[in-house]
Amino acid sequence: MLQMLLTTAPIFILMVLGYTAVRTKLVSDESIAGMAKLVMYFTLPALIFSTLAKMDPSEVFIPEYLIAFSLASLMSLAIGLLFALYVLKNSSLAASLKGAGMACSNSGFFGYPVMLLVFDDPPTTAFAMTLMGENAVVLPVVFALLSYFSAKDQGMSLGRTLLDTFKRLTKNPLVLAVIGGMFFSQFHLALPAVADRVLIMLSGASATLALMVLGGSLVGTNIKGNTLDISAIALGKLLIHPLCMAVFMWLIPGIDPQLQMGAIILAAVPMMSIYPIIGSQYGYRTFCASTLLITTILSFVTLSLLLAFVTSS
Repeated sequence: MLQMLLTTAPIFILMVLGYTAVRTKLVSDESIAGMAKLVMYFTLPALIFSTLAKMDPSEVFIPEYLIAFSLASLMSLAIGLLFALYVLKNSSLAASLKGAGMACSNSGFFGYPVMLLVFDDPPTTAFAMTLMGENAVVLPVVFALLSYFSAKDQGMSLGRTLLDTFKRLTKNPLVLAVIGGMFFSQFHLALPAVADRVLIMLSGASATLALMVLGGSLVGTNIKGNTLDISAIALGKLLIHPLCMAVFMWLIPGIDPQLQMGAIILAAVPMMSIYPIIGSQYGYRTFCASTLLITTILSFVTLSLLLAFVTSS
């Protein structure tokens, strides 16, 4: 257990450094927003692309993993939605948003840095397939649900909102990096030495910068709202989602054990950092920001316990 705490400690130390930098005004809020864009559009896509492009084609696309991941995340989404509807007595829109909080991980800014620390040879395929599942399956379902219930309330066109969701998907730099890396791998294409070196340099900054950005983005977040609802969604994300992932990774045969472990770890990290931004579009920014803060704090304990269990089994 102590070893696992020491393993996860660098992650939270980097987040604290990012938080401290913004809190002390050493770095402005605007700078954090700019750094987040650097991660999203440059360092993380470079890491994904360069890693996938050098892998064997048979290792890049694992349909069994993609199916298991997508089903597990949708199951977690359904559990969260139904719990919010029938136990917390929320509206359909609020329930959909809370279900999303239990099903969508912060894979890029949090999950991959964790895997870099845990594995000697990180299962990049798991990360790539997770990005595909999140961006091609889970998030479109989430946006469709939110759009549908919002459209019911406001009379908006559901077809237009779904089209906008598809357009955002095709412009997502992480998805484009996955597709590009798979293309280079499939056709055994090689990058020029200069381009390869640039990608390596960008990749090296990805995990560190992502964690500091995540920590800085928590500045100004207060715990406001129904503590029961916040705690329920936070624990659902950290416990229910990885449990669903473990079940489906076990039920669907043919998935490498290291990929299974990678999927469970990615499911066990807090929800995506844009969760409050999504919530703000529907009047739930404070709740989503509070939930993200509590989930991030609790994850220090839950992740350490999970890693201790996984490595001992």
